[in-house]
Amino acid sequence: MSLQEFVPTPRFEEYSERFKDFFTMTRREDGVLFVEAHTLGGPIQLSVQNHRALGQMLKVVGADPRNEILILTGSGDEFMMGSDPEGFALEEEDLEYWAYEYAYKDGRINVSALVNDLEIPTIGLLNGPGFHTEIVLMCDISLAAEGATVFDLHYDIGSVPADGIHNCFQELLGVKRAAYALLTGEAITAEKALEWGMVNEVVPRDQLIARAYAIADHIMTQ
Repeated sequence: MSLQEFVPTPRFEEYSERFKDFFTMTRREDGVLFVEAHTLGGPIQLSVQNHRALGQMLKVVGADPRNEILILTGSGDEFMMGSDPEGFALEEEDLEYWAYEYAYKDGRINVSALVNDLEIPTIGLLNGPGFHTEIVLMCDISLAAEGATVFDLHYDIGSVPADGIHNCFQELLGVKRAAYALLTGEAITAEKALEWGMVNEVVPRDQLIARAYAIADHIMTQ
């Protein structure tokens, strides 16, 4: 017998409860995990807290060997178009600290976690127009609902184009298109995103989840 025991891996029942204020999670017996980000049951409202929770959730999900595929999306018919009215109070209280912790560290972790911390296929669903779409665009496969729009407004609100979405734009669009989109706030339609390779398919919104499960079912045949 070994002198040491395995460190226990995360249990779905525990972390789905721990993250319930930020994500609704369901998992099939075959390990296909569906995660829907929300704020009070509705569309995501950006805050320091949910920005941090995303990276934490991805690391935990990636550490659970029972997860085989992750389907990640947002609630409602838009993807983080609004902000929590009090969601940046912490940043205002201590800008020097949170400008790094939130805007730089968490933003980069959220992107790198999707790539490096999840050794399973990921399917991102852009359920409507929204901000911080890198969360679903950096998945292995990305589907967009008809009418969805991709954009970054950091520059237009007086902030450096960063916070993770810049990494996504540079990776998927290339240097020239990314610079233009980041510095002008260009609104990229779902059709244009498909043409430019940001998403793999554009489907009616009411078919988005079903299409993701159909792809997951195909992946799970092997």
